[in-house]
Amino acid sequence: MTATLATKPIDNPDAADERADLALLYLGDLLQQAILAAGTPLKVSEAARACNHPAMDLRLARVVLAASPDRFTSSDRKWKVASRTLDPNRPIERTIEDILAVSGRPLSAHIIAGELEAITGRPTDVILPVAERLLSNPERFARIGDLGFVRRCTLLEAQADDAEDVLFDNFLTEDDIAPYSDATLTGGIPAFLDAVGRPVPSKVLQFLAWRHDPTHFVPEALIEELWSSGAVCLSTGSWLGPATVASLADEFPAIADRPVIEDAETRPDVAEPLTINEAEREQLVDFVLKSDAPSFAPRMLEDIFEVAPGEPTFEADRQSVLDCLRSDPRVVWIGGDRFLPTGAIPDYVFTVPSNLSFADGQYFDLEGNEVDVLLEDDGLSGGLKSEIASPLAQDVGDEEPFTLPEGEAPVTVRCVLRFHHKEIGTFPLCQLPPGYFPSEPSIIQVEVALPNGHVAQAWVNHETRLLYGLLDWYDTVPIDSGAVFYIERRAPDQYAIVFGEETEPAIFVSRNRLNDLLELRNQAEAEQMPTFDILRTIMEHYRKGIEFITVLTEVSIVRRTRRRKVASLLSAYHCFFQRNKAWVYDARKLSQGLDRSKRKYLIDR
Repeated sequence: MTATLATKPIDNPDAADERADLALLYLGDLLQQAILAAGTPLKVSEAARACNHPAMDLRLARVVLAASPDRFTSSDRKWKVASRTLDPNRPIERTIEDILAVSGRPLSAHIIAGELEAITGRPTDVILPVAERLLSNPERFARIGDLGFVRRCTLLEAQADDAEDVLFDNFLTEDDIAPYSDATLTGGIPAFLDAVGRPVPSKVLQFLAWRHDPTHFVPEALIEELWSSGAVCLSTGSWLGPATVASLADEFPAIADRPVIEDAETRPDVAEPLTINEAEREQLVDFVLKSDAPSFAPRMLEDIFEVAPGEPTFEADRQSVLDCLRSDPRVVWIGGDRFLPTGAIPDYVFTVPSNLSFADGQYFDLEGNEVDVLLEDDGLSGGLKSEIASPLAQDVGDEEPFTLPEGEAPVTVRCVLRFHHKEIGTFPLCQLPPGYFPSEPSIIQVEVALPNGHVAQAWVNHETRLLYGLLDWYDTVPIDSGAVFYIERRAPDQYAIVFGEETEPAIFVSRNRLNDLLELRNQAEAEQMPTFDILRTIMEHYRKGIEFITVLTEVSIVRRTRRRKVASLLSAYHCFFQRNKAWVYDARKLSQGLDRSKRKYLIDR
């Protein structure tokens, strides 16, 4: 039978407490079905996972189980449905009816047999044939397709032709049907249920469907169709529409915040923090080893020990889990609450990419004198000694000695993207204040919320002094060199990037200028051009002069060059001089060569 049913919306001013009670009933049904399907008592965390519902976590499951003592009982910190406490000496057929009554939905013969085993103590292979024989009695039970069995009394008896007789045969009255008297059967049963917005008794719903099309009415087919549509029959025997069920999720957070009153037998021992034994250590390690993604200590604490955030010992217990796993060689701590199996950190995180290495070769003139000279810092001219210490001048492999942080690092920092890092998705830590990322362990994973709405799982290596994993976002940045963005710390392992297409003038390179520099790079490689010649070629382009950070940026695009090398060349040769803050190249002084006054500062290599 294909039934369609529709109605105009029915006035339904549900009170907040009624909605909450309805949500609590629905959640209890989810947990009940999970425990029934498992066939064995479950811990809270196990029951929560078995529900396979995104909102059902440990806290919510614990509240629902504790709030329903008439539905659930517990022992040894495991929960079972109350029907397992039924009298084992009662007739089996009566016990099956009670099991189905508690469930409110179809159950398979295997699930029913599992419950009978728990109640009577008789093995499943013995009790299953008995259950199947009893369930085949059409006077007491009915099969709903592949869903399982229900009590026959829950289905509409529709042998009579007259509506009044059908109502009488099913113990219904006109008052039961009156709230839906204006209903028409044209819009589908799920839509009707959602229009009502509250539970509709199953037999009332079946009567409406029968009244619409008595010739083709088959109650078993109707119930099967209802379940396949996403409608839900509560354990009370009433139906909700799929949209109404989805809307109950609005009540879940408030339910999860309710105080939990547990009896002494099921209440976790909160007097002292956890002491993790060897078996529990193996559980923790196994949790990490079997996960395809990082494992988090709070999740392990909930799943294995059933300790949830907000409980008195949570922080101490979390620390116990961290200490336990940090000391085990089979797993690796990657910062915060995160762990991976040993060897799971990507190989690239351990290396400095080749395009960030410096070209430290030596170049000589015809007389055999080294062209690319290097001076001591005291020999640097025009304020270059202080300029090379600027974060904008430093880069990975060419930075000032790392110092321990003084005080707390700022929450938000300004970052400037260089061309070489944009190519490979890295960022140098030398641009960030000391302590901006947690200093331990040496390699950490951080979550970075990107401006495009995506979230990157990035890596920080304090030994290579690099942040890795931003390439996909860098590809969306339209600026090749000098893009400014801001990193905001939201938690020790959670960060966000803010980008507004701002640029840093000293490091900005236009696309046309970049093409010129890349062409010069090819020439320099082909001709083995000294860095001195690269420098003067670049400065010829800037007749009015160029600031040190800018010329360092452009030289480094042509050839990765250390800041002191560029500063030494500007200071050591007569052809370079400073006008105000800009450095100028004078080709007429090229023949004068090296400034003799700088010879005492030359560093022999």
